[in-house]
Amino acid sequence: MISGSGPANAQRLAQRRRAHEEGAWVREAAQAYAEKQARREVAA
Repeated sequence: MISGSGPANAQRLAQRRRAHEEGAWVREAAQAYAEKQARREVAA
């Protein structure tokens, strides 16, 4: 059984958090684009 409490796990989790935070702008831009497209479809 793997406990997940080793040093590599801490590094992996830190990298995952950092990647999620740094990718926030992409998710925000995609959401804004989807909202803009939805508004265009309603207006058409």
